[in-house]
Amino acid sequence: MTSVRIEKPTMAKKEERLHRILTHLKQNNVSSIRELSELSGVSTMTTRRDLEELHKQQAVKFIHGGAVYNHNHQGPADTFPDYHFHNQELLHKEEKQRIAQKAVAMLSPRETFMIDSGTTVSYLARELPEDLPVTAIYWSLNVISELIKKPLCTMISLGGVFHPETQMFESIQGMDLITNTRASKAFISAGGVHPQLGVTCPFHYETDTKKVAINSSMVKVLMVDSSKFGKVCTSHIGEISDFDLVITDDGIPGEYRQFIAEAGVDLIVA
Repeated sequence: MTSVRIEKPTMAKKEERLHRILTHLKQNNVSSIRELSELSGVSTMTTRRDLEELHKQQAVKFIHGGAVYNHNHQGPADTFPDYHFHNQELLHKEEKQRIAQKAVAMLSPRETFMIDSGTTVSYLARELPEDLPVTAIYWSLNVISELIKKPLCTMISLGGVFHPETQMFESIQGMDLITNTRASKAFISAGGVHPQLGVTCPFHYETDTKKVAINSSMVKVLMVDSSKFGKVCTSHIGEISDFDLVITDDGIPGEYRQFIAEAGVDLIVA
């Protein structure tokens, strides 16, 4: 059961739009206003205003009908979240691999589980044994590239708008499928875990899919390496108490071990 329909993106919030534009221009150097409007799901007038703000920060330069990225810029626009999947994939590789091995050990034959987007959970797909018959529901390109190597894994893929910075597919139809499906476990990633501000991720478009996956699963597992503790990203996923289990590495600070225990959440240290 595979959904690959490409959806027009819903209107993004201003912070997310600016980041999308900046990321797109960094990768492609130049783009038309129409293309950037379609990327953000807003009118060309709104895109022009967004570009004017980035132009004031000297992050982009206007050209006829579009804009180019200013590669010499080192100003305020660089304070937008500098998350990109391929950059994150290179960080804390050994820790993420150990975390993934602990997560894989939780899976039983013929189990159905959900696997989030993100570099840490992508290691779970990589570490999945080839002889383990399971069903995986997923919504990211990096997970597809790993699961196709697992002959006994039944793959249910959600399509939609593709976000290159996270390798994630996003669509209303995909979230509806998750809402009407049940899984024994959901393995969720995050960009930050904070005692007061909760569990967060870098982009607003990620949160709805993560939330419906949590609500549709019996056991909710948060997979984060220890560098994520104490960090706060812009988009709120939930509280630590929304999870049943946290899997992390042995670099987790002592106060966060206590914080997780006091929340009534189990902790596995890889």
